[in-house]
This record gives sequence, C-alpha cells and structure tokens, in this order.
Amino acid sequence: MLTKIESRKAGEEDAISLLLGCHDRIRHFTEVARKLSDHPGASAVDRADAAGNVLRYYTVALPLHEADENESIYPRLKVALPEGALAEANQQMVEQHGGIDALIAELVPMWQAVKSRPEDQGRINAALRDRVARLQSLWNVHLSLEEEQVVPAMRQYLTAEDLDLIKQEMRERRK
Repeated sequence: MLTKIESRKAGEEDAISLLLGCHDRIRHFTEVARKLSDHPGASAVDRADAAGNVLRYYTVALPLHEADENESIYPRLKVALPEGALAEANQQMVEQHGGIDALIAELVPMWQAVKSRPEDQGRINAALRDRVARLQSLWNVHLSLEEEQVVPAMRQYLTAEDLDLIKQEMRERRK
C-alpha cells in the first residue's frame, strides 16, 4: 500500500516535539506523493487512496502547520532573536512558504485528478513527477533550515512560557 505511516510513541509533547512531528508527516506524505508518481502502474485503488491521503494532508493538515510557524513561532522569535543569522533564518522560514504553497497549488488539481480518475494518471504523470521532485527539494531546504537553525533558536531564545503558548496554539488549531 502506498500510504502506510508508522505511528510514533506519544510521550510528553512540547511545542518543539509537535513541530518535529509535523516535519515527520511532511516527509511521509511527500514520500507517498513521490511513490504515487513513480508507480503509475500500481492498482487504481491504491493510487486513488494515496492521492486522496496526500491531498487531504496538503489541503487540511499542512496549512495548520504553516499557521503554527507563521502565527506562533515566527512572531515570538522575531521579538526574541538578536540581529544576525538566526533572525534571517526565522524570516526565511516564512518566506519559503510562498514557493512551497505555489507548487502545492499546482499539485492539488493533479492529486484530485488521480483520486477521482486514477486511470488518467498516465497523461499527467510526467508533470506530476516533476513537481513532486521539486516539492521534495523545497522541503529538504526548508526542513533543514528549521531543524538546524530555527528549532535550536527556539530552544535558546524562547521562554518556557513562550513554548507552552505555542503548544497551546498548535493544539487549538487542530480542534
């Protein structure tokens, strides 16, 4: 099956572990999208199911994650960070969303097409594969930036109260 995801053990979650869990799901569903485009000969049911799961993730869950970063993390770091590389990384984090969102907007109709008519995947598969490869590339850059610079900045510069508020806001968005 193209959409299997391993469940993570739930421990004491904080804002950073929630953020990194989102990163795991981004990687997972982007990999499902890649497998979908790499296996146009898989069963129609599996391809429709995979496309539906990727579509749901990218249109429902990912916007919540982006809001976490744009509305909860970015503004707090903007106030807390001194000028320099970490402040630039924080700014890049939100700016990179534009390119990612534009590419997802191109992919959504393709995933909708595969979900509703998997037998037609062949005619769009080259474009689908190209855009998914570009999406993976954008995610590699974006997630590395966050994991190597933004997350350590969160640990160093945000207070326990800031992190608790971010966690609460993240959970509120998902209700």
